[in-house]
Amino acid sequence: MGNVGAVFLFEWKRAFTWQRMLWWWVLALFPVFIVGLVVFTVERDADVPGVSDDMWVELCVWLLFALVPMLVAMLGTLLWATPAVSAELERRSWVYLAVRPHGGTAVLLGKYLASVTWVIPPAILGLTVSVLLCQFARPEQTLQVWWTMVRLILLSAPAYAAIYLLLGVVMPRRAMVLAVAYTLIFELIISFVPAVINKFTVQYRLRSLAAEWCQVSLARRDSPAMQTLIGSEPPWQHVGILILFTTLLVAGSVVLLRACEFSSAAESDM
Repeated sequence: MGNVGAVFLFEWKRAFTWQRMLWWWVLALFPVFIVGLVVFTVERDADVPGVSDDMWVELCVWLLFALVPMLVAMLGTLLWATPAVSAELERRSWVYLAVRPHGGTAVLLGKYLASVTWVIPPAILGLTVSVLLCQFARPEQTLQVWWTMVRLILLSAPAYAAIYLLLGVVMPRRAMVLAVAYTLIFELIISFVPAVINKFTVQYRLRSLAAEWCQVSLARRDSPAMQTLIGSEPPWQHVGILILFTTLLVAGSVVLLRACEFSSAAESDM
């Protein structure tokens, strides 16, 4: 574990460059910008009737869910966790890591932890400002929505990072293409398919937890359409599946990494 900690600290030290810090602030401010734009539009058209307090809460919940636990967590971990192996191959440093005892495993786990901890702070920062911009009618609603989204961030960032880590090990040379394809097909399309297959996506579990913890859409929960989107499983089941899913994917990445042999030669040299 000492090697994993060393890689983790090294990756965090490398993160303090202006390019990566710029991305950090982009991730943090993007949901703030979108929520602020929505709030400004609604306030400008406040004389138009039809938006009740309950509708506003539900709108903000799903908007925050789409922007922070989904978009920020997915984009941040995609950029950090996916090239965990390919970056070392491009730098021609993999051969030196592979000959060290558990060198590849330490790099993989250290970069995984760095990607998760790098994404969570901007997500929570952006969430906090966005929730304050929503201006809920009751203070307890503000706290409930904020605490729900924080828990979803703490579940989504490790889960998405584990997925992209495995994809980066499976196909390091085309890791980013594979990760983008997975995100578009599974998390943005299949997760909304009214069939059992959507339960194999991370977004389905997170969406169900958001609906349960924020107590939204409960009046329509018995309808077939809502059953396919958020299901009826208890929250502990979704949390347990996400934790088990994340653990198995990280373990699978380590096992696959130790079983594979990567060439540090560039494609043009082969």
